[in-house]
Amino acid sequence: MRLATTAVVLVTVTTPLPGQATLDGRWQGYWSRADDSMSVTLEVRRDPSTGGYSATFSSDRLRVSGIPFSELRVSGCCDVSMTLRGDRTTAVFTGLLKGDALTGTLQESTGNGRFAYARVPASPPTFEEREVTFTSGATKLAGTLLLPNATNRVPAVVFLHGSGAEGRWASRFLATQLANRGVAALIFDKRGVGGSSGDWRQATLEDLAADGAAAVAYVRQEPRVDASRVGIHGHSQGGTLAPLVAARAPNVAFIIGSAAAGVPTDSTEIFSILNSVYPEARTADDSAGARAYAGELVAVAYHRKPRARLDSLVTALRDRPWFFAPPPPDNSYWTFSVLFGQYDPLAWWSRVKVPVLLVYGANDQRVPAEESAKRIAAALRRAGNKDVTVRIYPGADHTFRLPPGPSGWPATAPGYVSDLIGWLAKR
Repeated sequence: MRLATTAVVLVTVTTPLPGQATLDGRWQGYWSRADDSMSVTLEVRRDPSTGGYSATFSSDRLRVSGIPFSELRVSGCCDVSMTLRGDRTTAVFTGLLKGDALTGTLQESTGNGRFAYARVPASPPTFEEREVTFTSGATKLAGTLLLPNATNRVPAVVFLHGSGAEGRWASRFLATQLANRGVAALIFDKRGVGGSSGDWRQATLEDLAADGAAAVAYVRQEPRVDASRVGIHGHSQGGTLAPLVAARAPNVAFIIGSAAAGVPTDSTEIFSILNSVYPEARTADDSAGARAYAGELVAVAYHRKPRARLDSLVTALRDRPWFFAPPPPDNSYWTFSVLFGQYDPLAWWSRVKVPVLLVYGANDQRVPAEESAKRIAAALRRAGNKDVTVRIYPGADHTFRLPPGPSGWPATAPGYVSDLIGWLAKR
């Protein structure tokens, strides 16, 4: 299931009759499918002024926190329907409410199953969530600051963005894991996403680095945060740009580089494209065509090579099963790729003197994991940085998940979350 990234939608329902059971509250239970089950927490809130409910779910296994259901309906006294819309599929949960129990079936294109919840007492929050805004030049950035309930000043992590239109939701799970363990976290919407102004599609690398530096500066001003212990976490593009952000925010205390590219950016793009199209290649000639096409596409995008040969390859290869058309001429891919092609990750990593944790999935199809880790670690050590830790998780992909079983639900690589938290705790 590709999870929805939309805002919570309130749905008006019939106002409960006196004495009728209501859904609002905290529910703990599980989803099951294909002899597999996973623990899920459901939070339901009722707006007394409208009679509408909103619901979110959290799952450690899926590494999600506060994901909204797009629709929740109650019919009569006890029939409940909840809809979860993802990027690729829609799951519908149909159940029966009996006092403090909610049970039923789930239907999704990838398979059907069951769910069961029991109402549980709301536990006291271990951290405060605060909606915040700050500026990066003329751009207003909006986010959420998670502050642990602590009497002393706490360390903090600022989460950087991956590629595309990424909002604060992308890092919420890790942020809550840290906040539950006494580490503040700032997650914010990329420029042009959610509550942030600007347009990430028009941003330069310096713009993105400035946004990260502005986030660090904002957190350092929070009275409950120890300004000397504010670090950054960047995944994928965010991890690749992390040392540039650190250079723009010189008081960064540590860096967690997650799936950070350590080879030239054009090589990383070719690696990613080929891993996307190779599964559709049927013959050796198909694979050779894919290599030629990917190389030429990246040469045009990253190095402004003339398009004549790329256009001829489009004509010659458009009927291949792996083929995909180049982005339209006005797509931001072309402008950003030129900027990214000029970026040398190792040159910026060689300036980093603070502790660094590098984490990768061994089966990452977007970034060459072992080679990237080897090159970044070597650049850091050549520059005299002796506090470099590398973790590569067997069988894990770009997001540190293992291949799903028959249920379609992935699992996180063992040790990934605990290693990250343990590394922070030692520092």
